[in-house]
Order: sequence, then structure tokens, then C-alpha cells
Amino acid sequence: MEQEVRSHLENVQKRIEQNRGKASASQVEVKEALEARKPATADKIAEWKAQHETSKLQSRADGAERYAEAAIVVAPATVDEAERASLEAWLARHDADSEQAKKA
Repeated sequence: MEQEVRSHLENVQKRIEQNRGKASASQVEVKEALEARKPATADKIAEWKAQHETSKLQSRADGAERYAEAAIVVAPATVDEAERASLEAWLARHDADSEQAKKA
């Protein structure tokens, strides 16, 4: 079982490394998008609609699409990190329990 977990961990780590650049860039985009969304309150958006400010509405829509695209990249990267953490925790517990059993 331990060897299977180590092998799976190795595969997860390779996947994380392969996607690291794209995931990092997307994390920056997500943070920027969240900051950009703050000024666009519901009242402000209603005002843009009432005044037919299509350029502001289009800009908001473009930003929302970029945010969604970035979040789609970040989500599986986060799951990979969680999987790695779980596998590492399992191995750490296994090591501790194995050593404890040797003492008994």
C-alpha cells in the first residue's frame, strides 16, 4: 500500500509541476479580478444600465469572463495541492505508526 501511495504522490507532484506556471498566472488573474469587481456595486451597475453605458457594462462582462477562465484553471490546481497534502499526511502517519509498532 505504501508504495502505491508514494507512486500516486509522485504522479500528483508531476502534474502540479507541469501546471505550475499556468496555475500561478491564473491565481494572479483571480486576485486582480476580485479587486476589480469591488467598485462595480449593484447600484453602480444599475446606474450604468439606466444611463446605457455599454462600454462600462462590456468591460465588466469582459472582466467577469477573464475571472471565470482563471478560476477554472485555479480550481483543479487547488484540488491537486489538496490531494498532495492528503497523500503526504497519509505517508507521515504511516511512518509514525510503523516506528511506533517497532518500539512495541
